[in-house]
Amino acid sequence: MNLIAIFVLALAISLDGFVVGITYGLKKIELSYLSTLIISIASGIAILLSMSLGSFLSKFIASVWTSKIGGVILIGLGIWSFYDALHQLLVKNQDIEKDDTPKELFTFKINSLGLIVNILHEPVKADFDYSGAINNQEALFLGIALSLDAFGAGIGAVMVGYPPLTTVFLVIGCNFILLNGGLQIGKQVTCNKLSSMLRLLPGLILILLGLTKLF
Repeated sequence: MNLIAIFVLALAISLDGFVVGITYGLKKIELSYLSTLIISIASGIAILLSMSLGSFLSKFIASVWTSKIGGVILIGLGIWSFYDALHQLLVKNQDIEKDDTPKELFTFKINSLGLIVNILHEPVKADFDYSGAINNQEALFLGIALSLDAFGAGIGAVMVGYPPLTTVFLVIGCNFILLNGGLQIGKQVTCNKLSSMLRLLPGLILILLGLTKLF
């Protein structure tokens, strides 16, 4: 498998982290290197688990079809990612004039800690104690949220021939670099539209990667 293709996949998976970094930089929310490492490892674990599942499923599918099915999965995820990002962008623009309350993605309830942790489309809501910094526990939940797309992509990736370990390490590395890079960029820029537009890129990249496996 071409190392460049693996890097492009890792980049697509990690771009959401880049957007989160820019958003935190804009909002002056602190994110330590340890927190970014936790988030990156969460995405790596999701990729490893999903690629293991994809490898298991491939045993029941004729080899001539696995690459095609993997390509279709990547295209499907790309279309969904692009649609979801575009929908959020349009809704966000409308809500500026109406209600700016973000839509809830899912909720974790931890009875032992008495906490209700909301992971929202708006990354700033991961700072659920409103401290202005993402601690390690918050980073774990943010990492889980960001790894959802990575999990789906991993199944398709292993079916088209991406090596699991190389992919995992590249995903972790790209996530770590892009999160910290986005954070620094966010501190320097003042245009919030930059992060919104970047959300469209992962879907487009996944679609292109899938198409290369179909044709």
